[in-house]
Amino acid sequence: MKKDYSLILVDSGTAVKKLPITKDRFIIGRADDADLVVSSKDVSRRHAAVICDGSNFSIEDLDSTNGTFVNGKRITKEALEIGDEISVGDYKIFLDDGSGSFSYAEATQIGRKGAETVILEKRFSTLRQKLQDDGLKEEFRTIEDVVKKSRKKLSTMANEDKLTGLYSRQYFDRLSRAEFSQAKKTNRELSILFIDIDHFKRVNDTYGHEKGDVALRVIAKLIGASCRKSDFVARYGGEEIVVILPNTISRDAIQVGSDINEVIARQSNKLLGFQITVSIGVATYPNDGTTLKQVLINADKALYRAKDAGRNRVWKFDEERD
Repeated sequence: MKKDYSLILVDSGTAVKKLPITKDRFIIGRADDADLVVSSKDVSRRHAAVICDGSNFSIEDLDSTNGTFVNGKRITKEALEIGDEISVGDYKIFLDDGSGSFSYAEATQIGRKGAETVILEKRFSTLRQKLQDDGLKEEFRTIEDVVKKSRKKLSTMANEDKLTGLYSRQYFDRLSRAEFSQAKKTNRELSILFIDIDHFKRVNDTYGHEKGDVALRVIAKLIGASCRKSDFVARYGGEEIVVILPNTISRDAIQVGSDINEVIARQSNKLLGFQITVSIGVATYPNDGTTLKQVLINADKALYRAKDAGRNRVWKFDEERD
């Protein structure tokens, strides 16, 4: 079956533009004659080019002022795979073959508002360029800045879990694919931690769901504070939290898990008035799985082995044992 390749422009956590790939070279930039117009002063007029050779893709930075990034890494020229995240300015662009799951602007209220700010920013930029009066130009520049800040805030809201402030499950699903793709490209290890609060139902039954929500927020903050800037922490569902550890071997991932486990056991009583512990499962690419799905499944298996072994501990997946 022939695949329909396209570039998906994402802003405020939602897809606001889809460009079918129908020729061998597409220009991304601020200029009106660009194939994919991205209206932002942080984007150069001719910022980058996506090159298509059959089913093979690459992206080339066109000496842009602020750079082009693929999966968080600044590039000059880079091969692209399906699901790769391209960053130009504050915008994200994904290479898609029809298999990606994107929330389009009409799907949520936040998405609609995010899309509206994209349109407003483009209109303000166009009008400002037409103005001759310097005072009006400056006024429109101020309005553009306000709209841009609003868009950044909406983008953050769209990617956050409302209760914990961690990344949302939807954002984790996209981010984990991009990080795994990068690990495969660079032949580097990537570890995943699955974290579950021990006896959380008991917390809700004893102290009430409102206190349970407070406890979940506190645990989320302690986990975030225990991780490195390069790590990504998301609420996976319920009281389960997942951490992506890029470029991290098993031994170091176990140490991060142990740090999280210890700080929660030590600090929770002081912060909440009762003690909470967590169980943590660890799995690492490529030793514990050659696909993202396998690594996630094995991290989850390790988590349940930690619970079966008595909870309040870190368990590394072992294929022969688990």
